[in-house]
Amino acid sequence: MFMQLVISSAPATAILMLEEEFKKGHVENSLNIPYMFNTPQGRVKNQKFMEQVSAACGKEEKLVVGCQSGVRSLYATTDLTAEFKHVSNMGGGYEAWLESGFAVNKPQDEL
Repeated sequence: MFMQLVISSAPATAILMLEEEFKKGHVENSLNIPYMFNTPQGRVKNQKFMEQVSAACGKEEKLVVGCQSGVRSLYATTDLTAEFKHVSNMGGGYEAWLESGFAVNKPQDEL
């Protein structure tokens, strides 16, 4: 899964997606941080996830966490609340984001 963080004065939006999902489209102005990786043995958690998020975001930043459908982000939200003060799960994930008509980045061939 890939996490994208929108770093701005507004709350940072974090989307957790598989690399393949992210390449098909994602929230605008985002930075990817992998939460999980696809391997021949299945999905495995990125052991450096918290370290990488900490390097990209301050402990006081507001993070809104989501994934493709809103389920996987619950796991990341649990991890993140151990070190970050303002973490929320984005119910419905990227699918709900699309359905709401919010801005996304998509590959040029899909525009």
